[in-house]
Amino acid sequence: MENYNRLVIEIYKKCFADYKNGSNIDENLLSEAQNKLNFAIDGAKINNEPTNELEVLRNDINYLKYELI
Repeated sequence: MENYNRLVIEIYKKCFADYKNGSNIDENLLSEAQNKLNFAIDGAKINNEPTNELEVLRNDINYLKYELI
């Protein structure tokens, strides 16, 4: 199973580094992460597994994408 916590942490680090350097934040990276998390949530729902943690991570990515950009 993929470590989605690590994925979100790495994206936060990259976004903050880009912001600090005055670079544009990579919206494609955020969209890809959203897609991965959406697929993971769908898979968890299909398998009747909890989705709370995945939804929190998706909300973190949404915050970066829609609040900081």
